[in-house]
Amino acid sequence: MQRLLTFASALLVTIWAGSLWTVCLIAAPAAFATLPERRLAGLVVSRLFNVETWLGVVAAALLIAVLAARKHLPKALIAIILLTAATPLISQLIVVPMMDQARAANDMAQFGRLHGVSAVLFFTACLSALALVWKVNQPSTSQPAK
Repeated sequence: MQRLLTFASALLVTIWAGSLWTVCLIAAPAAFATLPERRLAGLVVSRLFNVETWLGVVAAALLIAVLAARKHLPKALIAIILLTAATPLISQLIVVPMMDQARAANDMAQFGRLHGVSAVLFFTACLSALALVWKVNQPSTSQPAK
């Protein structure tokens, strides 16, 4: 059972981090590079970030559950999981509505600043996902090495 839980945690982290990096580093830039209108690219990318945000929330909850079942849930690992899930969630729930208001008011300077904040939040999530991949795949110190 322990082996299955170890595999499940590694698989969850791989899917989560991989999807986050794919959306942030490949799909979003590709949409802006290939779609004919920036507004259309923005709509597509916004939808991708929305899906990625909620995928991260579900992945975080599942990962915490699996790691708790493995009895491998140090505080540092919880902090990294929460950071990886919370930064996109903050962007989605707080920054994106403010961006929508700025766009509606045609305040593109404010929109640009908020877009930068959102980018920093997702970049933080990408970096913390890297730390998460590293931490989850470290051998547990409470178990003897094989």
